[in-house]
Amino acid sequence: MNENLITVQQLPVIVYERLESVGQEIDKRIAALDLDKQLVTEDTKKAVKDTRAMLNKELDNFEAQRKRIKEQVVAPYDAFEKAYKSFIKVKYEKADSILKVKIDEFDRKLKADKEARIRAYFTELCQANNIDFLPFERLGLKIGLSDSDKSLKDIVNTYIDNVVKSLAMIESLTDPDEYKAEILTDYKQTLDVMRSINNAKYRKQQREAELARIEAQKAAAEQARLAAEARAKEVAPLQAPQEVKSEERIVKNEAVPAPQEVVPDLVVTNFTVQGTMEQLRALKAYILSNNIKIIE
Repeated sequence: MNENLITVQQLPVIVYERLESVGQEIDKRIAALDLDKQLVTEDTKKAVKDTRAMLNKELDNFEAQRKRIKEQVVAPYDAFEKAYKSFIKVKYEKADSILKVKIDEFDRKLKADKEARIRAYFTELCQANNIDFLPFERLGLKIGLSDSDKSLKDIVNTYIDNVVKSLAMIESLTDPDEYKAEILTDYKQTLDVMRSINNAKYRKQQREAELARIEAQKAAAEQARLAAEARAKEVAPLQAPQEVKSEERIVKNEAVPAPQEVVPDLVVTNFTVQGTMEQLRALKAYILSNNIKIIE
């Protein structure tokens, strides 16, 4: 099977001895053009472009010869390579594909069995430490075929130990149970005990600040109410108005007096007063509270 089934009966012979001499001629022609000293201006631009086009045309001619030689040399190899792939390579590739599928399937089973063992160990460890909120996926454990069960279990042990220590730290806090429960709820999401403690502390500070703001608002409202009452008391002691430049006329009450009750006479009085708006409001309130009729 390993004998030389592929041989080359005749190597291609390419005659290119003149390439070097032609190259030397090209060097002389380009040097004669003195390209470095050529300036492009409005007057010389066309001549420079013509020179460039001439050189590119010469190169295109040489490139056409090179490609023709390559096609002649490569054509036999292309035919050989096509036959080689069809009669030999494709057969090995098909066999390799079949074996690869079987090996991959077996490796997947080995990996699945190993993951099942580590998952069971993880669950057992969680139950032993009363941890009921931690799914196996939170580990982010990458299980490879080359990883031993011992190395994977060591990773699980370290992870669970950190969780146990974090829970113990939360439990050791001297804060109220409600506060510790808030930290624990946050920790179950973050699995970062210091972050959870700081989050709870921040929320507590925010609550206290808000409560202080509300209490200050209530105190300010109460002070405003007391101040308003004090101002009202300053005006309230107004007594019944004294008669000022009034004209009085007595109107007899024609109502039938009740037995043993003397109905006082009603007096109509016109007077002018002067005071602040609050005093005038207080005066009106006094009049109305004493059932004194205001005649418009």
